[in-house]
Order: sequence, then structure tokens, then C-alpha cells
Amino acid sequence: MSANQQPIRVGIIGTGIFAYRHLRAYNAVGKDKFQVVACANRSRDKAIKFAEEADIPESAIYTDPVDLINDPNVELVDVLLPVQYNLEIIEKAIAAKKNILFEKPIAHNLDAARKIVLAGQKAETVVAVAENWSYHSLPRAVAKYVQDGNIGEIVNFTYDSARPYNPNSPYHTTAWRQAPQHPGGYLSDGGVHDMAHLVPILGRFDQVSAFATKRHSIHVVEDTLSTTCKLANGAVGVANFTFCSAGLKSMRLEVHGTKGTVRLTNDTVVELLDASGQSTDISGIQALVNNPAGFEDVEGELNNLYDALRNGAPLAVSLDEAFHHLAFIVAALEAAETQKVATIQKAV
Repeated sequence: MSANQQPIRVGIIGTGIFAYRHLRAYNAVGKDKFQVVACANRSRDKAIKFAEEADIPESAIYTDPVDLINDPNVELVDVLLPVQYNLEIIEKAIAAKKNILFEKPIAHNLDAARKIVLAGQKAETVVAVAENWSYHSLPRAVAKYVQDGNIGEIVNFTYDSARPYNPNSPYHTTAWRQAPQHPGGYLSDGGVHDMAHLVPILGRFDQVSAFATKRHSIHVVEDTLSTTCKLANGAVGVANFTFCSAGLKSMRLEVHGTKGTVRLTNDTVVELLDASGQSTDISGIQALVNNPAGFEDVEGELNNLYDALRNGAPLAVSLDEAFHHLAFIVAALEAAETQKVATIQKAV
């Protein structure tokens, strides 16, 4: 078996809640593509618990992430740490010539995010941000349909994203949630998901004005954000985000173009209106759904990563795009604080 046919050997840094989600996804994509061979956690007990689940030998259990990075059996470093540690680990992995997958948001501030973009552009290995919403096939098809001009030039959009307040969420007990270093806490951690749907469909954002509120103390910082936006293409619209709904989880986007309107609900339902405002056939969008392997979300992310590492396929989201996702949230929070229009920063 050639090197390109062998499974990618993965070492996971950070064995908390989401490491188990990644483990399930690696197994679902197939052990012919990925094998989790090492793990690291500063708590050896947590590392051992995960290793038992993943069938990792004791010799490949680490408490220092650098030891995992330098393990010659590890080809891909999967980083599941609070994002303020992303830059440090990425630089070490690049220096060791290891491929790396790391959790969104890209970083805890734009200075670190910019350094990650530049480091990734110079790296000899693949540096990928784990933005699983970029691997929802229907929003990607809608993006292709809109960007191909099928509803004409974008004039206006409305977006409403609601996630329910859940005081029993296991994530509330984690230190990085209780004292978030990333801007806006849930608003950046969850808001970059929304941007992973919006930016491919609408294009880049240019300017934003905003209001923000904090409804629940458990969220520590602002948990609801209302924005008015101008896109780089000249279109304008509104985008609202809350983590305080009463049980409702819903993402609804309506985009008005000069030749029609498209409505996307969550990542599963699409409606198309023609130039007269009448509902019309969506087969043109459905034909653009490209998901031959049948994987969505984290599984789709890992399947794409395999193709990138073994076959040179492009990633669905670049580091520059991930920077833009975070930069929008940072600008919106700045606008809410200053009550002035803010311009979204660029990576380079």
C-alpha cells in the first residue's frame, strides 16, 4: 500500500467533550481513512479515559502537547483546545511539519488570527480550521446558485439565528465558557458558524452597525446581537443572533435579488421565488448539491480533509475566510459598544 493509500494517523490534543464527537466522526468516515493513534491532555486521567475509548496505547498518551506533535507516528494534529491556544500549537505543528486541524473561531483575537493566516500560507503542510458548518451541502448549493447569478444581483437580505438558552448544557461547566477569552463568548463561538453559511451565499461583509445585550448571566458576556450590514458587493441587510430563545433552534435566511428570492431554513429546506414573487422549482439548486460520500457536518469536514491530504483537494473554508468570519463578529461588537459603524478588518 502506497503512502497516499494508508490511513491518516491522528493525534488529538484536548480530550474534552468535543474530542468524543471527533472520534465518532473519524470512525464514521472510516478507519481506512483515519486512525486515531495518540492523545494529549494536561490531565492524564482525562487523557487515559479518552484513550480507552479510542483504543490508544498507553505509550501514546501525553500530558504535554509538544510531545504528541513530535510523535513520529502522528501525521495529523487535531487541536481541540480553547482557541487562545491555537496560535502556539499551530506554530509548533508547522515547525514539526505536521498537518493540523484546529477548532473555530480561528483565534481569540484578530492579531492572533492574522498570524495564523500568515503562518498557514507559508506552511509546507495543510493547516485547516474546523468549521463544520462549511460542510453542509444544501447551503453550499444555494451559495453556488446565488453566486452564479441565478437570482440576479443581491439587493437585500434578512437573517435570523436563534439558539435556545440551556442552563444544563455541559459546555457551561467548562473553564473556557465561564471565562471566555474569545470576543463575545457564544456570539463568536457560535456566530462564526452562521458566517460559514452566510459568506459563501452573500459574499464578504464590509461594514456593520449593531446593538448587543446580555440576557443570561451564565453566558458571562453579550449573548444577543442585532446588526445592520453592508456587503462588499454593495447590498445591505440585517443579521440577528441570539443564544437566548425559549427552546427554539432556527436559522432563517432570505436573500432578495434583482431576478428572484431565495429562502434557506436551517441547512435543510430551501424555497425559490421567481421575478414575479411566485414560488418556483428548486431543481436548479438541488442539482448543485455535491455530496457523493453522503457526509455532512463534522463527518463532511473530515472527509474533505482526507481528500485534501491524500488527493490535493481544496478545503471548503480557507484560513482567510475563517479570519473574515471572526472579524465580522469583532466589528459588530465594536459597533455595539461605540454606537458607530465599524469596518470589517482584513487578514492581509
